[in-house]
Amino acid sequence: MGGVYSTLSSYFDPADPPRAHRAESSVSLPGRRINTGGETCNFHEPVKPPSADTPKKPKKAVEIESVDLCIGENSRDHHTDDYEVCQDGYIDDLTKEVKKAQLVIRRGQTFKVKITLNDKCSEDTQFRVISTIGKIPLASKGNYNEIITGRKSKETNWSVKLDSKEGKTVELLIYSPPKCAVGKWNLKFDAVYVGDDGEVISLSTDKTVAIQAYILFNAWCKEDAVYMKDETWRKEYVLNDTGKIYTGNYKQIYGRPWNFGQFESISLETALYVLNELTKIPITFRGSPTLISRKMSALVNSSDDNGILTGRWDGEYSDGVSPTKWTGSVAILQKYMETKQPVEYGQCWVFSGVMTTVCRALGIPTRSVTNFASAHDTDGSLTIDMHWDENEEHMPELDTDSVWNFHVWNECWMTRPDLQEGYGGWQAVDATPQETSDGIYCAGPASLVAIKNGNVGVTFDTPFIFAEVNADKVHWVKQKDGSIEKLFERSVVGKKISTKRAGSSRDFSVDMWNPDREDITDQYKYSEGTSEERAAVWRANEMSTKPTVYTEGDSQKDVTFRVEEVDNVFLGSSFEIRVVIKNTSDEKRSVGLTVTLCSVYYTGINKTKLKRERFAKELKPKSEEVVIMKVEVDDYLADMKDHTYAMKINYLGSVRETKQIFASQDDFRLRTLVPDVIPSKKSVAVGESFKVKASFKNPLDISIQNCEFTFEAAGNLKPVTISKGTIGAGEVVEAEVEVTAKRAGYCVVISSFECKEMGDIQGQCTVEVKRK
Repeated sequence: MGGVYSTLSSYFDPADPPRAHRAESSVSLPGRRINTGGETCNFHEPVKPPSADTPKKPKKAVEIESVDLCIGENSRDHHTDDYEVCQDGYIDDLTKEVKKAQLVIRRGQTFKVKITLNDKCSEDTQFRVISTIGKIPLASKGNYNEIITGRKSKETNWSVKLDSKEGKTVELLIYSPPKCAVGKWNLKFDAVYVGDDGEVISLSTDKTVAIQAYILFNAWCKEDAVYMKDETWRKEYVLNDTGKIYTGNYKQIYGRPWNFGQFESISLETALYVLNELTKIPITFRGSPTLISRKMSALVNSSDDNGILTGRWDGEYSDGVSPTKWTGSVAILQKYMETKQPVEYGQCWVFSGVMTTVCRALGIPTRSVTNFASAHDTDGSLTIDMHWDENEEHMPELDTDSVWNFHVWNECWMTRPDLQEGYGGWQAVDATPQETSDGIYCAGPASLVAIKNGNVGVTFDTPFIFAEVNADKVHWVKQKDGSIEKLFERSVVGKKISTKRAGSSRDFSVDMWNPDREDITDQYKYSEGTSEERAAVWRANEMSTKPTVYTEGDSQKDVTFRVEEVDNVFLGSSFEIRVVIKNTSDEKRSVGLTVTLCSVYYTGINKTKLKRERFAKELKPKSEEVVIMKVEVDDYLADMKDHTYAMKINYLGSVRETKQIFASQDDFRLRTLVPDVIPSKKSVAVGESFKVKASFKNPLDISIQNCEFTFEAAGNLKPVTISKGTIGAGEVVEAEVEVTAKRAGYCVVISSFECKEMGDIQGQCTVEVKRK
């Protein structure tokens, strides 16, 4: 039976150190004795016969025959029943072996074990539990604890209580403290007798029972650093294994379905492997969500220490997997654990999805967060510097800073005892390798409270994240006479910061574009242009590398340039770029305007210059004109095969009479159709199967090649890929899979479509799964 462990003769964990390191109380075991006062321990001295002053050991030996971990009851009480390893007969994702259920519990909460003895025990029989974790368990480090029924460890607050005793069966309640290390603990049990002088004598001949238990962070425990008061939040940010990551740009926000899959056995295994083998966090600090989240942000990427995922942004993915093809974290973690080598390739939303998975697997409340128009400041100036030559040409080769269409990072919920009061709550953590922090590619945790108020001296990496959401853009424009004009663009960075709303509907198929997005911009910055927002910018700027950048004011202007936003353009369609130029003066104005359309990576880096036009207009006093640049499908289609669909428009204008300069940039993303994903049933029972069909219509006037669908569903369907070959112009392609419901709740099936010419196309459906 899963969760019941039989007696193991002379059990020793091969990772255990010599027992000399464990001397904490006077303990006698058959053939082994530990003395409190000594630094060394003798385990092979024969046990001395009792003297008149020594309490006698009861004559009756008591053996523990088995320990039932009560996995079903404990996992329900600890909100861990969705973990795959808690299910008896689960399949190990690496070995493919059938496994017995394992115990997964949360710290700061009691759990029950049921012990079966070989005979009834006397009233004075007690039970001892020894809990250890790590390669060198030491009481001084908190990873070796010896507790006896009715006692509490003074050093670590572990305790064990006799809950009931009936015949040969004893039930114990064991409490792990809310600050203990998270990970896989070893628990050893035996029956003991405690003499009047406190000496502990084993009642077993030379046998003990050993089991292992995963102990995680506990968002339900008030004393835990990750405690969350709101149950809706706990269900979303700890227990929801399917969600959305928002991509696109601030004008065209797309909710990308993502299978976090934190309850899969491979997810928990990977999180613990990274924690134990790669983070190098001393065992003493493995109870700190601050340190663990920071180290995880470094190891989700592979830039240091052979982490999980390698990033790539140049569009060349032939030797790996295109970032747009991933629909969840499970396939990535599976591949990583099979090879212990970084998986190729990821971009920011993939790093964030994996970060959410490993942190939720460990019990840290975590969410993926998208910042649209996200600044990347490379020199600590807290401004984004753009450069233009005297011929009205943008010079991207001089731009070390950039503004990404979007950037996705994470937030983890925790207290911050390392900071002054008031900086707890959501902390920004970024696993995408952008800039180093203390020599390592990681970022955070950074308090949102500190970011919002411009308190960039607060650890960790607050200046960099502040610039991402609230930097001003500065255009450095070279004039014909060699001088440099400095133009400020404000309110262009940090827009519509988004995450999936807690408790929102799981039926994402209702509106794929914006069904359940929560705008959390006000948690990162005050309203644009307010005195509070400007004060935060100036406060942060005082600690930047260019504190004098705001000393010069903007020049007076009497010609306005209004850029009409390019919006709602589908791939395969023509469109127009329009600018309204208005002369507000009482004199004529000679205006020049250069418009340049470029394809860009979503990071804001130029890829290809697609089209450029220069317009010259003579504006009468108090008049306006509209400048229009038409863009045909053939101008851009061939450059879209890396599946980014991102474009940037550069505008540079000048007024001859006043030397006025206008500079601006606008980003947009072409929209794509989404596949229809339809289940054969809306509701099934656990164990029942249903089919899911996905279909997609080719929107282009050409055939598309290497078409394939991918399906997956957290906890119910491992990733499956179906190839469909070449599809003609305007044709519809279909694929179907069968899914067997394995657990009650909602089964969210995500389908992704990719081909040579298009990609980054997802859809999904939801099926309710009822208990039998």
